[in-house]
Amino acid sequence: MNTMKKFFAPVMATFAGFAYFVNRALAQGAAFFDNPQTGAAPNVAAQGTLGQNVTTIINYFLGLLGLIAVGFLIYAGVLMVTAGGNEEQVGKAKKIITYAVIGIVIIVLSYTIVTFVTSVLG
Repeated sequence: MNTMKKFFAPVMATFAGFAYFVNRALAQGAAFFDNPQTGAAPNVAAQGTLGQNVTTIINYFLGLLGLIAVGFLIYAGVLMVTAGGNEEQVGKAKKIITYAVIGIVIIVLSYTIVTFVTSVLG
């Protein structure tokens, strides 16, 4: 457990730092986001049909799940590298990798099904 704290604390601090600076770097004036042809501010209301909006939400959710699965792959890789010959820890890492890969396959298939269904329905 101590190894996990030593690994994840700097990683989380780095991501927090990136989020802070990216937020500052993208904090442009309103003119940056204006439509270059009309000069007007963009329309922030939902655009498209209900089906398109639901598809967008599902795709974002699947992307988040994919990000989590990749995080588990990285965690399992670190767990395996730091096992130091401990067979129990290596077995745990292999199990996590197996489940993460299965999850990624399911996520990709779900994305394919959602894309197919929305293209068929129009």
